[in-house]
Amino acid sequence: MNFIKKGALVLVMLVAASISAFAETRSISTEFTINVPEYLNIRPITSPVLTANITNRTGNLYAPLSTRFRVATNTSKTKTLYLQSHVTTDGGYESSMFEQGDQVYIAFANLAKIPKASSLANCKIGSLPKDSPGIVAYPVTSVTGAEHRFVSGKEEYEVYVNNGITDITVNVGSNVLRNSFAANDPRGFYQATLSLTEAEG
Repeated sequence: MNFIKKGALVLVMLVAASISAFAETRSISTEFTINVPEYLNIRPITSPVLTANITNRTGNLYAPLSTRFRVATNTSKTKTLYLQSHVTTDGGYESSMFEQGDQVYIAFANLAKIPKASSLANCKIGSLPKDSPGIVAYPVTSVTGAEHRFVSGKEEYEVYVNNGITDITVNVGSNVLRNSFAANDPRGFYQATLSLTEAEG
């Protein structure tokens, strides 16, 4: 009789332990994970002034030039972009942003009569105007909207943007670099291509 009671007691304890273990596994969690890659979008936005006329005698522009870029990024740390300018010479597609003294300039090249690479090189080092036919240069008067610095050896601005939306404005003044304009500059349209990119150089 006592033996049966003890056996029954053991049986009840086992059943209770089994129920308890079953109850502990009635809920379980699973974690979903997704990866959001770095995002970067650069585009031009409203009201750029991309065209101006040169006054006949001085080489100055009737109005300054300007453009604006909008940068959207989800970067978690400061991202470096590069503001560059290029023209076409007989030597190819060349950097046309340079520094003389403490002033940064952008050189423009004649579109109809492609200038020589030497003309661009002469303009950058401040040669006499007659030595740079087909090239004229104007100062970058300001770059606003983000921290930046000009790197002379690379002939470009480093522009530092943070998470979110950043509007960067580039203004080019109307006063010509005096040693870049002369009577032997061919008539016609002169152009420089300004770009903001994550690709250096």
